[in-house]
Parts: sequence; structure tokens; C-alpha cells
Amino acid sequence: MKTTSNFKNLALGLSFALTAVLAQAQTGKVWVTINQAQNIPTLVNGVLSSANASFNQAIQSLNITSVQKAMPAARSAKLQNVFEVTCNCNEVDLYTALVNNVNAVSAVEYAPAYLTLDTPNDYTTSFTTDYALDLINAQGAWNLTHGNPNFIIAISDQNFYDSHEELAGKVTYYDATNTATRTHGTAVAILAAGNTNNGVGKSAIGFDSKLGLYRMNYNDMLVASYAGAKVINLSWTSGCTFNQYAQDAVNEAYNNGSFLIASAGNGTTCGGADNLVYPAAYANVFSVTSVGPFNNHERTIGNSATTHQHNNTVDLSAPGYDVAISSASGWYLTNSGTSFAAPQVTGTVALMLAVNPCLSQANIEYILKASSFNIDNINPLYAGKLGAGRLDAAAAVLMAQNWSSISVTATTSVSCVPNSGQIQLNVNGTAPFTAVWNNGQTGLALDNLAGGSYQVTITDAAGCSTDTTINVANVTPVIFNASVTNVTCNGLANGAIDLTITQGAVQNTYWDFNNATTEDLTNLSAGNFRVTLTDSNGCISYGSYTVSQPETITAYITTTQADATNTTAALDLQVIGGTPLYTFNWSNAINTEDQTNVAAGYYTVTVTDANGCTATTDATVEQYIAADTTNNGGGNNGTAGVEENTSIDMNIYPNPAAENATISWKNEVNTLQIINAQGQVIAQENVTNTNSFQVTDLATGSYFVQLSNNNNTTTKKLIIQ
Repeated sequence: MKTTSNFKNLALGLSFALTAVLAQAQTGKVWVTINQAQNIPTLVNGVLSSANASFNQAIQSLNITSVQKAMPAARSAKLQNVFEVTCNCNEVDLYTALVNNVNAVSAVEYAPAYLTLDTPNDYTTSFTTDYALDLINAQGAWNLTHGNPNFIIAISDQNFYDSHEELAGKVTYYDATNTATRTHGTAVAILAAGNTNNGVGKSAIGFDSKLGLYRMNYNDMLVASYAGAKVINLSWTSGCTFNQYAQDAVNEAYNNGSFLIASAGNGTTCGGADNLVYPAAYANVFSVTSVGPFNNHERTIGNSATTHQHNNTVDLSAPGYDVAISSASGWYLTNSGTSFAAPQVTGTVALMLAVNPCLSQANIEYILKASSFNIDNINPLYAGKLGAGRLDAAAAVLMAQNWSSISVTATTSVSCVPNSGQIQLNVNGTAPFTAVWNNGQTGLALDNLAGGSYQVTITDAAGCSTDTTINVANVTPVIFNASVTNVTCNGLANGAIDLTITQGAVQNTYWDFNNATTEDLTNLSAGNFRVTLTDSNGCISYGSYTVSQPETITAYITTTQADATNTTAALDLQVIGGTPLYTFNWSNAINTEDQTNVAAGYYTVTVTDANGCTATTDATVEQYIAADTTNNGGGNNGTAGVEENTSIDMNIYPNPAAENATISWKNEVNTLQIINAQGQVIAQENVTNTNSFQVTDLATGSYFVQLSNNNNTTTKKLIIQ
């Protein structure tokens, strides 16, 4: 068909399976999914009843007699929810009612009809074989459907023997005033949908389809279209040149929903097989040329003068040489012509629409071409001029059965809060559309949705529908807490942060500490730490935590020396920083904080806090020597017997110091020691004959400076900042 559409870009939509079967005394069967157990109808006092009100209404109005599991032996949960609904009603009415009115069921499909594979009893009545029906795989198509007896094929032709035995009971429209020759039109009509399986004459691809018989002109083509004909056969020519009026008439019929099929021409038509013949060459007309029993385009293989039309307006090929026909009652013969190829395609379209009445014209064309058998290699001289291939009726009907005329795409989105889901449907079909959702809402757009699956039935303006399921991401905000382990001792790196996710699913974790991506952190120094958690929806949560550390533990000893008024010495220990409670370990095995009645000597103490952090300090208790009052010392000026004062007067400046400090003293000093907070001597100097010392390059911390001579020791604290 010559249209502006690019059918190669059409894509198969969602599966929309329909199985058409022979009518069975008003017994209808469909398969449905029932997900809620309480909605499954059961017998209550001999009456079928469901907890769902809309289902009950259908049971009563359609005389539904049975609802049974369709496949009880199945083990999958999905198939266990499939039920066969049977009614004493028209199957189409049952299908329509369940799709449109019963919210307890979904995914409604026509039920399979199981029949033995048979051949019509008139298949070879008048002919030893019917190669044309064999070649197009007619019986394969009939295994899927015999057609819809309510579907009417329109045949526009010269005239018809409407009382022919192959047309009896088939004709729904015929103009009795027509006086044109009857033989050609009769043969065409019988090929499309003559009586089949009646023990007389021959079989026809259209099988159970009905026929509307119209005159051979564009006006009657339009009459047929407005009478509702979905497919119209035009096995005639109106000329060899383009006529805009004729094209406009074709466009009108096409735009009204009719699929137009025309014979391409018989080789000598319009002066040669390469030439265009109308109406076949018009846009929106599906043009059919001929092949023989071996898919040969030359009737006499090797003789190019024996071909029918071939050109770039041809859409498909079908048997057109020596085809079994009947031109009048009791007259069965073979004849050639694209007039006889076209109606085989027309009858096939009737079968396609029987299994899927929602096919658009574009769908029909695509399926006919996509399912065809390629014959270019068999006919290399005519490659590209014989259409997409040779008609395969079985493949075309099967593809039509599995075709969805409505294609649906969905855009979903969520924000980072619960119940924020949105669905926007984009539907390709015959607008306007209705959409009914399993949550009771309607329309092509939903919002404020919780996460989960949503089923929707979409119906277009032509009454065609499809079901689909859209999943909305579940938004569960990430909730978490943290256990912080602080640093035990100042300056260490043994802190930790242990995150626990209590809700939601974290996809990515990022800390601002060393670009860490682990959930937990260990071996931390004191400081502030920030974490960013991202879930699968891109939603972000933050956490900020502080790992603290105690102050540096520092110990000081205040020494009360013995003198004339206080004959005993004492050690008063002061502790700053760390984590209480403290324990004390003196060098003289005392474990109290302070000491009294202390003898002269050198004392150290190690303080340990609750976290095991330690500090060490020391002190010296000087020996008290009473003054000599007997003048035995022999001194002058009344000082005889009084020992010379040799105590050490020490000064440290600046203190605290940034880096360097100066230690100065009076009196004689022999030794200078610098002791760190842990009681370790880090410097010892002989300072005899000097009275000052420069301290340099000490690390930040607390130190003790001790000066000693032969009689005394003096200690002072030095702080380096």
C-alpha cells in the first residue's frame, strides 16, 4: 500500500491474544485472572455468587454458569489465579462485560476452542488439488480461525450470480438492478469467501466470512465503506494514469477505516507489465500481483512475456496463474489474472480481523508484509517489484492474533517522600482513550502513589483495549542511628562510629573522612564527621557526629617541706584532665592520692584514669636540719654554729614558653635535669660554675626542671605551648 507511513518502524506492542472459534450454541468462554480469593464465585444454595458486586451483576445478566480454574495442574502462582468463565451467552458480550464492568477480574482473554485439525470437505471436490490454498498455507490459518460469520467482506466488481451454490447464504448486500456481466465478479467473490466445508465446489480462504457485493466504481466503493466494510476488494482497473478525484475517493474510504485491496494488472494491462495500473497504484491501496505454484512470477518459467504486473507500487504477491475458480453455477475451471490473486489477500485480512478486530489499517499492512514469504531470490529478474513477498495466510493470522493495536509506554517518577509516586501513560491508538486502574482510579495520569504494581485497562475510541502493569518504585525514607565511641586518651586514634540502618535501603555511603564509603568508621582521632547516605531512588540523608577525647591527663605535686614549725613533710597531688576515677601508684608503694609524714627522698607517682590513660610526676622531700644554737660552729659575728643557707633559688622565664625558655638560679648548682610528664629524664646537664641554662627544641607538653647541689634539690614545672 502506498502511504506516507514507514511500516518498517512499526513495532509489535503488548500481546493481545484472541482466539476465534466456531460459534457453539450461544456458549461463551473467556479466561480471566482473579487475584482476590474472596472474589472467586462459589455456589451458595445452588446459585453462583461472588463477594464482588460487579461480578455478581455480570453473573446474573450474562447467565454465567461456571467459574473454574483454567489450569488447576499448574504450579506457578500466576496460572493458579487464571479462571475459565462460562456463560449461556454471546462470547463477545461476555468478554466486553468482564473487561469494562467487572473490577474483580483482569487480563480478559477469549478462551481456547479445542478442535481436531481437519480439511474442508469441498477442498478437492471439483479439483484434484487447489495449489493456491496450499501455497498460502490456508489450512494453517484455518487451524486458528474459520473467520467471523458477522464479518462482511466488500467485493466491488462487475456483477455477481448471487444465487450461486458457493454464495448461497453468504451475501448480505447485493444490488439486484445491476445488469453487468456476472462471471468475473462471481469468481472473485467465491475466491475471497465462498461457501467452504459444504461438500460442493471448492474452498475459500475467507471461510465463514460474509460478503457484500457492490458495483464496480468508486462511488460504490464509498457506499461499501460507509456501510461499515473493513476490507474492500477492487479487482478492476479504472485507467492507466493518475486521477486526483479517484485518489480523493480512495483517501476518503481509507480515512473512514476501510482497507482497500486491488489487483495490480495482468501484464498487458496499460501497455506493459512494468506500467502502473489504477486503482492499485494509488496511495492507500494495497496492490497484489501474481505468482504460480512454485512462487514463480513468470507463468511459463523462463518466458518474461508471461508475467503479470511488476513495479514498485506492488505490495504483495499471491497465486494468480491457473487458479481454481467458479464463474457461474456448476462451472468450475482454472484461470489466470491478478483479479484472482487479490481476493485471496482480502479473505486473509478477514481472518486476521476475526482473531483481532482492533487491527488498524497500518497494522494490517505491516502484518501482511512482515509475515510474507520472500520470493526475490526465486525471481531475481523482478526483485524489488513483487512487493514484500508471497502471502502466507497462516503466518499473517498468527501474527494478527498476537498483535496489540494499542501500544502503551509509561513514565514513572517518585520524590524522596512516601506516597509521592506518579504515572503518566503515553498511548498510541485511536484517541480518545479511557484508562481504568485496579485501585479504582481512572485517567492517563496518577499521582500520590505508594510504591507497588498498578494494573490498568486502556480502551480506545474503537473499543479496543489492552491491559498492562506499571511498577512504581517504593519510597522508604532511610532512617538510621549511630553509636559513637570516643577516643580514650588524648591524642590517640581509637574512636569509632557504628551506623545502624533501621529503615530503607542504602545504595551509596560517603563520609567526609578520607572519602570513606564504608558504613562504619574505626581508628578515628577526635573530630567532627559527616556522612551522606543515598538510596536507589537518589534520595539523600545526612548524619553528623562528634568523636571527642578527654583533656590530656596532667599531674602536679605540691611539696610541703619540713621546717622549724612543721617537722614533717607532705606531698599533695593534683590531677587535671583524663577521665575520672583515678588510681595512684607511688614509688613508695602508697596508692592514696596524697601523702603525709613523708621522709626525705625522691618520689614519683603514676596516675591512671578510667580509660587507662597515665601521667607521671615526681617530687623531692628535702632533709630538715635544725639550726645549731651552741655556737660550736665557731663562726664569726655571732653566727658560730649556724650552717650556711645553701638552698637553690630557681627562676624559669618565660613560663609557659612557646619554644625556648631560660632557667636561672642563685647559689651553687651542680646538676640540671629535665623530666617529662611520664617521669622520663630527657636531659641532664652538669652546670657547675654557671647560673643559667637555655632550653630549646622541646615538644609541646609539661616538664619538670630539677636543680641539685650537694645539699639540696629544687624542682619547678615548665610548660611548652
